[in-house]
Amino acid sequence: MEAVFITYNQVITDKVDEILDSLLIRGYTQWVGVKGRGSAKGDPHMGSHTWPALNSAILCIVDEEKVDPLLLKIDELNKEVEQQGIRAFVWDITGSI
Repeated sequence: MEAVFITYNQVITDKVDEILDSLLIRGYTQWVGVKGRGSAKGDPHMGSHTWPALNSAILCIVDEEKVDPLLLKIDELNKEVEQQGIRAFVWDITGSI
């Protein structure tokens, strides 16, 4: 099992949901109204007068064989909506109950 943490501009939530649905990834935890600033490009998303956009974030635990297809689809979406911003990070899950 792998943990995939995805953070993205909340305006593309429907597109992220479509990706998860297309890969039959049902279970996840989502945070809305997440503030942040990308490390390379894009504007800060702070929910303020100056930077009004906000992010959302999803943490899903998936079987290892779904990680590469998920990352590929996220990369494709990022290229489509580059100014909105989306990133994904993966780490191993060594146990769960």
